[in-house]
Amino acid sequence: MTEVVLVEATDAFTNVAVRGRLDAAGVDEVGLTLTSQTVARRKPAVIDLTDVGFIASLGIGMLVAIAKSLRMHGMGVAVVAAPPVQTILEMTDIGPIIPIVATREAALRTLGVA
Repeated sequence: MTEVVLVEATDAFTNVAVRGRLDAAGVDEVGLTLTSQTVARRKPAVIDLTDVGFIASLGIGMLVAIAKSLRMHGMGVAVVAAPPVQTILEMTDIGPIIPIVATREAALRTLGVA
């Protein structure tokens, strides 16, 4: 089972965590929730994937779609990830679209809200 947990929602940013796998089934389970917790708030977003054990192309596509939607509203997104997900994201070269960082604090600094 894959789930999204709202970690913190302030006037300055949103921080959510995803737990599980972002394969086809996982994206189906959490796609709408993750989008509503991030894009709908129209705040800079930190998406914590530290507890995600696997990410497939559908999961990466979902992250890119969220980043593009937030960018349309002048907001950014940063992803906190650990190996092996960090390695997979870095191999896709999405860093220019979505910064990949190791800690929540680094994500907040990257977004300019720390």
